[in-house]
Amino acid sequence: MTRLYIHSTDPALAARMKPEVYEKIIAQRIEIRRFIDGTLADVVEITLEIGCGHGHFLVAYGKENPSEICLGIDVNRGRIFKGRKKVETAGLMNVHFIECDSMEFLALLPKRIKVRNTWILFPDPWPKKRHLKNRIIQEAFLESLALKTQEGGRLFIRSDYKPYLDWSQELIELSDKWKICENFVWPEVTTTVFQELTDNKHFSLAAQLKPIE
Repeated sequence: MTRLYIHSTDPALAARMKPEVYEKIIAQRIEIRRFIDGTLADVVEITLEIGCGHGHFLVAYGKENPSEICLGIDVNRGRIFKGRKKVETAGLMNVHFIECDSMEFLALLPKRIKVRNTWILFPDPWPKKRHLKNRIIQEAFLESLALKTQEGGRLFIRSDYKPYLDWSQELIELSDKWKICENFVWPEVTTTVFQELTDNKHFSLAAQLKPIE
């Protein structure tokens, strides 16, 4: 299920899908649109976390930044359920979670809504060479995210696997839409569960959207 939705943004790939798989994708797409038209009806700017896990980071971030509308997305339904429970317990009105793939979400996000900042914390490293295509940081992803990000918006990435950060930095440096932030200060909000599991041994980078020339 991890890679279910991303292919529906590509008509050629979608055409080769089994009918039952494509039907599930269409149902998910309808759910995303309902969420955007409903919950985000009057929203023009969001803070986005991709691969939000159980919502530890975003709930803490939302508490500290009540003026920002925060959205966490993940392809795991169980994680989204736990994230929503945390929001309910905390009584937050500015934090939301929805089950969807990042590329699918960006494809459906209307022009009226811009992404303020994007957080990707401890993504699946996919260390084997044959699996590199499964990493979220790809040329197409950076392009799509740039189109939806507001001027000056940033992308924050943290991983416990240094080769993943090296991979990400190389792609960002090759991008004509993003630039690496030098000597930036990581905005620490909370220590996530995964961060604790890795004994706080991690690597971070930040990129900023280049100004339109």
